[in-house]
Amino acid sequence: MNIITLTLQLPEGFQLPEAARTEVSVRNAAGAQISASGGQGSNMAPKEAVAQQPWQYRFLVDPKTTPVGEKLSVKAQAYQGDTALFLDTEQAFTWDGSNQHVDIPLSLAPASLAETVQAPAFGS
Repeated sequence: MNIITLTLQLPEGFQLPEAARTEVSVRNAAGAQISASGGQGSNMAPKEAVAQQPWQYRFLVDPKTTPVGEKLSVKAQAYQGDTALFLDTEQAFTWDGSNQHVDIPLSLAPASLAETVQAPAFGS
């Protein structure tokens, strides 16, 4: 078994809300899901601004069932309530046959951008 570590790069200056729900899924070239997580345990996304901690997701690849050179697709999302915070895109990489590290940049969805700009509050 080999370990693939995905570093899901949050947009600069963005911090996941405390109540955000995170999801990561990985599919092979045939579209079969080979890994999925709701962001539990060591795969949990950081929600505190401790030196902009990376959001890392680790999963195992079995070389007996996944050939070297297999194209794998990653989909990562965080939700605040029912609102998706990142653009709904899949990003692909090619497995090199060993333990591998892959950077996955995330982009804010337009609704998330609008929510980060808040009107001033008057009174209390």
